[in-house]
Amino acid sequence: MAIILVRYTDIERWKKTGKRVLVYGRRKTGKTFFLKNFTSYDEYFFVKRDGEILDLKSVKTISYEYLKDLLIREKEKRVVIDEFHRLPEEFLDFLQAYGSELNLVLVTSTLWLSRKILGESSPLLGIFEEFKLDLIDERDVLKFLKGKLEGKKLIDTAIYLREPWLIPLVQDVHEDIPRILVEEKNTIERLIGEIFREEERQLKSSYISILSAISSGRTKSSEISSFMFSRKILPKDDPSIIQPYLKTLSNIGIIEKIKILNKKFDLYVHKSPLLDIYFLLDSKYGFSEIEIPQQEVKKIFEDRLPFHAELFFGRLFSKIFGLKFGKIMEKDYDIDVALFSHKKIKMIFEIKWKNFVNKEEIEKIENVFSSMEAEKFLVVPEASILERIPKGIEVVDVNRILEMIG
Repeated sequence: MAIILVRYTDIERWKKTGKRVLVYGRRKTGKTFFLKNFTSYDEYFFVKRDGEILDLKSVKTISYEYLKDLLIREKEKRVVIDEFHRLPEEFLDFLQAYGSELNLVLVTSTLWLSRKILGESSPLLGIFEEFKLDLIDERDVLKFLKGKLEGKKLIDTAIYLREPWLIPLVQDVHEDIPRILVEEKNTIERLIGEIFREEERQLKSSYISILSAISSGRTKSSEISSFMFSRKILPKDDPSIIQPYLKTLSNIGIIEKIKILNKKFDLYVHKSPLLDIYFLLDSKYGFSEIEIPQQEVKKIFEDRLPFHAELFFGRLFSKIFGLKFGKIMEKDYDIDVALFSHKKIKMIFEIKWKNFVNKEEIEKIENVFSSMEAEKFLVVPEASILERIPKGIEVVDVNRILEMIG
């Protein structure tokens, strides 16, 4: 399969940016690739781990003083500084003094800097606009796979190929994702670890504990707090303590909050299905410390796939219809996707991501949906898996979804 996936959605967002942009997001979301291949610039500098500054045009090392001089001397040039957080701390003071005069793109992946620059008290607010580069947009990955795969396999693959670094590694998603989790475990662990800078080490256990709690099913802030307190990471079981951590993880694009429309709480979920499986394996088996057979990893992957499909479709339909994504949770049933605007539910979706749906399941969906005043949809790989067609509910299959995205 072709390697180049065009991020049409992000390109359109980029066209609206101004002269000073802070590009941020989790590691391995393709920030460098996007900027080098889909944006215009005059100079591109990459700051290495040891602090050396590499000019990617000349492939030569330049000094920090030369970089500052160039920024002031040639203000009309569009300059990109990738991994700029590795520059000396006083570079933030330099930006505060001269930033408003520059034509500059800054790139970072670190949590501490996202807090420092994106925080309400940051002196750089108003000088740089934010551009979060997240996982690949659902619509773009579907366009990329259209014609290469079809049916359920197309969606299954799209769910995981939102991680850009997986694109050249995946042919058969059901075989390759479990294999990658086992064989590339060190890569995944570095991806997580590199999010944290030296200053974050005392906080790292708190962040990791939150991510483990979410994967293991503790998705409410109260449940996450109890999970952390039971492991002596929090001094007391108080959800308010972890709110800054949850906000930071959300800002950088590692987790997201989903509104439960009929309750007074929200749920937190992983943005990345791959990281979700990793932390689930770690919380269940200690995956970060011991080897787990690939077949066991595959079982966890297959069990988790329908949940990942629900989130994929929720985000996708939210973007297609321009509505917010939420859920409805009752004692006897859940509504997988509820799209809403101004607290009014507009569309509801049941996701049945499997190979057969019997008439009893269809009848239950009809009964649950009957009391809801909203457009009603049942999402399946293909209509032929239904034992009968539901009444008053539109069936949406893969072909219909591909029509929707154009």
